[in-house]
Amino acid sequence: MSFNIDRAGDLALALMYLTLHDGTRAWKGFDWAVLDHLHAHGLIEDPRGKAKSVVLTDEGVARAQRAFQTLLADPQGSRPQAPPPTARAARKTGLSELQEREARKLLAPLCELPDDPRIRAQLRKDVRVDGTAVVLFESRTRFDQPAEWLEHPVAKFRYVKSRRVWELYCMFRDLKWHHYEPLPEAPDLATLVQEVRRDPTGIFWG
Repeated sequence: MSFNIDRAGDLALALMYLTLHDGTRAWKGFDWAVLDHLHAHGLIEDPRGKAKSVVLTDEGVARAQRAFQTLLADPQGSRPQAPPPTARAARKTGLSELQEREARKLLAPLCELPDDPRIRAQLRKDVRVDGTAVVLFESRTRFDQPAEWLEHPVAKFRYVKSRRVWELYCMFRDLKWHHYEPLPEAPDLATLVQEVRRDPTGIFWG
Protein backbone atom coordinates (compact mmCIF):
# COMPACT_ATOMS: atom_id res chain seq x y z
CA MET A 1 0.00 0.00 0.00
CA SER A 2 1.46 3.34 -1.06
CA PHE A 3 1.12 6.50 1.03
CA ASN A 4 2.52 10.00 1.33
CA ILE A 5 5.55 9.58 3.59
CA ASP A 6 5.75 13.29 4.48
CA ARG A 7 2.12 13.44 5.62
CA ALA A 8 2.52 10.15 7.50
CA GLY A 9 5.58 11.59 9.22
CA ASP A 10 3.69 14.70 10.32
CA LEU A 11 0.82 12.59 11.62
CA ALA A 12 3.24 10.35 13.54
CA LEU A 13 4.89 13.41 15.08
CA ALA A 14 1.49 14.81 16.06
CA LEU A 15 0.66 11.53 17.83
CA MET A 16 4.11 11.44 19.43
CA TYR A 17 3.40 14.88 20.85
CA LEU A 18 0.45 13.34 22.71
CA THR A 19 2.70 10.77 24.40
CA LEU A 20 5.73 12.93 25.21
CA HIS A 21 7.30 11.96 28.52
CA ASP A 22 10.63 12.45 30.26
CA GLY A 23 11.08 15.63 28.29
CA THR A 24 11.64 14.44 24.71
CA ARG A 25 10.64 10.75 24.64
CA ALA A 26 7.55 9.37 22.91
CA TRP A 27 6.15 5.93 22.15
CA LYS A 28 7.32 4.66 18.77
CA GLY A 29 4.59 2.26 17.67
CA PHE A 30 4.60 3.39 14.05
CA ASP A 31 5.54 1.96 10.68
CA TRP A 32 9.34 1.53 10.37
CA ALA A 33 9.41 3.38 7.06
CA VAL A 34 7.88 6.42 8.76
CA LEU A 35 10.30 6.22 11.71
CA ASP A 36 13.30 5.88 9.40
CA HIS A 37 12.01 8.87 7.41
CA LEU A 38 11.81 10.99 10.57
CA HIS A 39 15.29 9.89 11.63
CA ALA A 40 16.76 10.69 8.21
CA HIS A 41 15.41 14.22 8.52
CA GLY A 42 16.92 14.74 11.96
CA LEU A 43 13.59 14.79 13.82
CA ILE A 44 14.14 11.73 16.03
CA GLU A 45 17.14 9.79 17.25
CA ASP A 46 17.82 6.32 15.81
CA PRO A 47 14.59 4.38 16.45
CA ARG A 48 16.04 0.91 15.91
CA GLY A 49 16.55 -0.39 19.41
CA LYS A 50 14.81 -2.44 22.08
CA ALA A 51 13.30 0.59 23.79
CA LYS A 52 9.58 1.10 23.21
CA SER A 53 10.09 4.86 23.03
CA VAL A 54 12.19 7.15 20.86
CA VAL A 55 13.90 10.46 21.56
CA LEU A 56 12.77 13.50 19.58
CA THR A 57 15.40 16.07 18.67
CA ASP A 58 14.80 19.74 19.47
CA GLU A 59 13.74 20.27 15.87
CA GLY A 60 11.50 17.21 16.14
CA VAL A 61 9.73 18.48 19.26
CA ALA A 62 9.08 21.83 17.61
CA ARG A 63 7.71 20.20 14.45
CA ALA A 64 5.66 17.72 16.50
CA GLN A 65 4.01 20.60 18.32
CA ARG A 66 3.20 22.33 15.02
CA ALA A 67 1.84 19.08 13.56
CA PHE A 68 -0.34 18.54 16.64
CA GLN A 69 -1.77 22.05 16.40
CA THR A 70 -2.46 21.62 12.68
CA LEU A 71 -3.80 18.06 12.63
CA LEU A 72 -5.16 17.18 16.06
CA ALA A 73 -5.74 20.24 18.24
CA ASP A 74 -9.31 20.92 19.31
CA PRO A 75 -10.18 24.43 18.05
CA GLN A 76 -12.35 24.87 21.16
CA GLY A 77 -9.47 24.22 23.54
CA SER A 78 -5.90 23.23 22.73
CA ARG A 79 -3.51 21.29 24.91
CA PRO A 80 -1.87 23.50 27.57
CA GLN A 81 1.57 24.59 26.47
CA ALA A 82 4.58 23.99 28.64
CA PRO A 83 6.38 27.11 29.86
CA PRO A 84 9.46 28.18 27.89
CA PRO A 85 12.57 26.30 29.07
CA THR A 86 15.11 28.13 31.15
CA ALA A 87 18.54 28.79 29.68
CA ARG A 88 19.99 25.96 31.77
CA ALA A 89 17.28 23.52 30.65
CA ALA A 90 17.78 24.54 27.01
CA ARG A 91 21.46 23.74 27.30
CA LYS A 92 20.62 20.20 28.42
CA THR A 93 18.80 19.51 25.15
CA GLY A 94 20.96 21.66 22.87
CA LEU A 95 24.65 22.25 22.31
CA SER A 96 26.86 23.20 25.21
CA GLU A 97 28.32 26.69 25.27
CA LEU A 98 31.72 25.21 24.37
CA GLN A 99 30.29 23.29 21.39
CA GLU A 100 28.43 26.33 20.10
CA ARG A 101 31.50 28.54 20.44
CA GLU A 102 33.64 25.96 18.63
CA ALA A 103 31.06 25.58 15.85
CA ARG A 104 30.91 29.32 15.23
CA LYS A 105 34.70 29.53 15.23
CA LEU A 106 35.07 26.67 12.72
CA LEU A 107 32.39 28.08 10.41
CA ALA A 108 33.49 31.71 10.61
CA PRO A 109 35.96 31.36 7.67
CA LEU A 110 33.14 30.02 5.47
CA CYS A 111 31.13 33.17 6.21
CA GLU A 112 33.83 35.58 5.07
CA LEU A 113 33.05 37.73 2.02
CA PRO A 114 35.33 39.41 -0.53
CA ASP A 115 36.15 43.09 -0.02
CA ASP A 116 34.20 44.00 -3.16
CA PRO A 117 31.39 46.30 -1.92
CA ARG A 118 29.14 45.21 -4.79
CA ILE A 119 29.23 41.62 -3.54
CA ARG A 120 28.76 42.65 0.08
CA ALA A 121 25.68 44.63 -0.89
CA GLN A 122 24.04 41.53 -2.36
CA LEU A 123 25.36 38.58 -0.32
CA ARG A 124 25.56 37.59 3.33
CA LYS A 125 26.74 34.38 4.99
CA ASP A 126 25.97 33.34 8.54
CA VAL A 127 25.22 30.44 10.89
CA ARG A 128 22.22 29.69 13.08
CA VAL A 129 22.17 27.34 16.07
CA ASP A 130 18.91 25.47 16.60
CA GLY A 131 19.06 22.95 19.43
CA THR A 132 21.72 20.41 18.48
CA ALA A 133 21.85 21.61 14.87
CA VAL A 134 24.03 24.28 13.30
CA VAL A 135 22.84 25.63 9.94
CA LEU A 136 25.16 27.42 7.53
CA PHE A 137 23.25 29.64 5.11
CA GLU A 138 23.57 32.42 2.55
CA SER A 139 21.23 35.37 2.11
CA ARG A 140 20.89 37.09 -1.26
CA THR A 141 18.87 40.10 -2.37
CA ARG A 142 15.92 39.52 -4.67
CA PHE A 143 16.65 40.65 -8.20
CA ASP A 144 13.22 42.30 -8.50
CA GLN A 145 13.16 43.70 -4.94
CA PRO A 146 16.73 44.49 -3.84
CA ALA A 147 15.58 45.56 -0.38
CA GLU A 148 14.33 42.02 0.38
CA TRP A 149 16.72 39.21 1.37
CA LEU A 150 16.12 35.53 0.64
CA GLU A 151 17.80 32.81 2.70
CA HIS A 152 19.48 29.87 0.95
CA PRO A 153 20.60 26.98 3.23
CA VAL A 154 24.06 25.61 2.47
CA ALA A 155 24.65 22.83 5.01
CA LYS A 156 23.39 21.54 8.34
CA PHE A 157 25.54 19.94 11.03
CA ARG A 158 23.79 18.02 13.82
CA TYR A 159 25.33 16.64 16.98
CA VAL A 160 24.00 13.24 18.07
CA LYS A 161 24.55 13.08 21.81
CA SER A 162 23.76 9.38 22.15
CA ARG A 163 26.63 8.44 19.79
CA ARG A 164 28.83 11.50 20.25
CA VAL A 165 29.15 12.12 16.52
CA TRP A 166 28.34 14.98 14.16
CA GLU A 167 26.10 14.38 11.15
CA LEU A 168 26.23 16.36 7.91
CA TYR A 169 23.17 17.22 5.82
CA CYS A 170 22.73 18.86 2.43
CA MET A 171 19.57 20.24 0.84
CA PHE A 172 18.23 18.61 -2.32
CA ARG A 173 15.95 20.07 -4.96
CA ASP A 174 12.95 18.96 -2.90
CA LEU A 175 14.03 21.64 -0.37
CA LYS A 176 14.49 19.02 2.36
CA TRP A 177 17.59 18.07 4.32
CA HIS A 178 19.23 14.75 3.41
CA HIS A 179 22.30 13.01 4.78
CA TYR A 180 25.39 13.91 2.77
CA GLU A 181 26.17 10.41 1.46
CA PRO A 182 29.94 10.77 0.76
CA LEU A 183 30.55 11.69 4.43
CA PRO A 184 27.34 11.41 6.50
CA GLU A 185 29.03 11.74 9.90
CA ALA A 186 32.32 12.18 11.74
CA PRO A 187 33.45 12.17 15.37
CA ASP A 188 34.49 15.82 15.11
CA LEU A 189 32.86 18.85 13.52
CA ALA A 190 36.09 20.11 11.93
CA THR A 191 36.17 17.16 9.50
CA LEU A 192 32.67 17.92 8.23
CA VAL A 193 33.33 21.65 7.95
CA GLN A 194 36.39 20.91 5.83
CA GLU A 195 34.25 18.68 3.58
CA VAL A 196 31.80 21.53 3.05
CA ARG A 197 34.67 23.88 2.28
CA ARG A 198 36.09 21.45 -0.33
CA ASP A 199 32.63 20.59 -1.69
CA PRO A 200 33.91 17.83 -4.00
CA THR A 201 30.40 17.04 -5.31
CA GLY A 202 29.23 20.65 -5.75
CA ILE A 203 26.13 20.04 -3.62
CA PHE A 204 26.83 22.78 -1.07
CA TRP A 205 28.10 25.74 -3.02
CA GLY A 206 26.91 24.72 -6.48
